[in-house]
Amino acid sequence: MARILVGLVALLALVGCAPTAHAKPVSAQSIALQPGDVAGLKRCDAGGDMQTVLSKEKSIDTFLYDQNATEWEQWKTQGATEAYFAVYGRTAADCAVFSATGNGAPHGGLMAGLVVKFKDTSASSRNYRLASTLLGFGPRDIMFIKLVGGVITTGTDTGLGPQSVIGTASAVGSTYYFAFWQNKAFDSFFIAYDLPAFEAQGAAENVNQRMI
Repeated sequence: MARILVGLVALLALVGCAPTAHAKPVSAQSIALQPGDVAGLKRCDAGGDMQTVLSKEKSIDTFLYDQNATEWEQWKTQGATEAYFAVYGRTAADCAVFSATGNGAPHGGLMAGLVVKFKDTSASSRNYRLASTLLGFGPRDIMFIKLVGGVITTGTDTGLGPQSVIGTASAVGSTYYFAFWQNKAFDSFFIAYDLPAFEAQGAAENVNQRMI
């Protein structure tokens, strides 16, 4: 018995001295849309971190590149440290909406989300209230929902927190879901085309849950 007790004491001592595991820092990419959020959709090539997205635009559309690069520099002065754009489509034609060969809205189904990480919660909250535009996401999405007679929900009723807005609408045979919200050190934009509202809402909620 004495030997067993000594052994247990030694084991507990080793456990107590073992290095503490540190959680991997949460990044914009780890929070952004993941394959598990978008059943039936495939990842589109248009996504990536901000530098990757801007580099792709520079080789395709210099005007759009200049606009988005300028906006990103502004966001960085407001405290943004990184951003990740994720796009998933049902077909290659849907993915092409975000490419130079795109010719309009998707018809098979598409989700696109932009997550921006800030230096702290104060910076992300302040930027949310500024309603700035980045990569084409911004106030005009809400305006579109209003113009086509859609429904706008704000605040805690969205399920995404007090600083949030969701818009849903149907127009020209397509359905639209839009969300913009702030949670801790992150701001997020999310758009879904021609997908069931519950799928779009569920994907947005998954993104929000990862903002720990």
